[in-house]
Amino acid sequence: MCISPLFSGLTLPNINLPDSRLLGSYLAGLIEGDGSIVVPKTARNQKGKLLYPIVKIVFVKKDLPLALKIKEAIGGGTLEHPKNSNYVNLLFQDLNSIRKIAVLLNGNMRTPKIEALYRLIDWLNAKSSSLRNAKPTMEPLKIEKLGMDSSSLDTNPWLAGFIEADGHFYCGFDLNASGLATKVRCYMAISQKQLYKANSDKLKDNSNLNFMKSIQEFLDIKTVNEIKRIKENYIETAYVVKAIKNSSCEILINYLKNYPLFSSKHQDFLDWHQAYLIKISRNNMTQEGTSKLLSIKNSMNTKRTQFNWDSLNKFYI
Repeated sequence: MCISPLFSGLTLPNINLPDSRLLGSYLAGLIEGDGSIVVPKTARNQKGKLLYPIVKIVFVKKDLPLALKIKEAIGGGTLEHPKNSNYVNLLFQDLNSIRKIAVLLNGNMRTPKIEALYRLIDWLNAKSSSLRNAKPTMEPLKIEKLGMDSSSLDTNPWLAGFIEADGHFYCGFDLNASGLATKVRCYMAISQKQLYKANSDKLKDNSNLNFMKSIQEFLDIKTVNEIKRIKENYIETAYVVKAIKNSSCEILINYLKNYPLFSSKHQDFLDWHQAYLIKISRNNMTQEGTSKLLSIKNSMNTKRTQFNWDSLNKFYI
């Protein structure tokens, strides 16, 4: 039997690393927010070419350093730079990489997208069975599917990964007649479409409401709101939670101190935190406080031009 070069040198990932559970939880949140797991339904395409799964994570271009760090952590992958786009795609297609990702994600996912992971595991198990038939002396490579992670959100960095994908830090205020900041508004919002589009008829519940409720409850947010997002050719219904009140912001701040962000949103969080401290201390009504708020507002999110990637030195490798 002829074995594809893709399978040469197949090794099991080292999942006993101290940071493997942290990396798995973080990647689960990131992929469930801004990633996809594509598993072919047939072994070959119409031209007879062998088909393989693809795990894709999408980044804005400014977060390329994080994409490179994840690529290093997995030990594989390629970068794709779509033309006329502000995004970078990190693609994993080789067997060692997708297998390592499957093992890392297994037991760490919290959304209906777990069905895609299960399809990937089924594909990997089928392929490993073929390999054992070709080389009977090989060690068993079967991956046992684990259920959704139901642990408290404060026990791992899943939420940090999900915020990287779908979270947004906001700072806003009004200026009074004296030029001082009033009505300071600091919040973090997470949005997610209401339904997950499954590629399997085995998924009984494709609503994203349950895990959005878990975020709402963890952050002590009053409710999960429903919104409509206008897309190019359709209107998408989505859920959104906003950490606005002080107790919610304090929970978020303490969580992100334990499980930090690693993209440019890490710096947005640090600036947002400074704005929040100015707000609760009421220093916004001073010239110094207003000046600081103006500086923060004009350098966050899409307005950021300077970046510091020291946080990546603490990434889960």
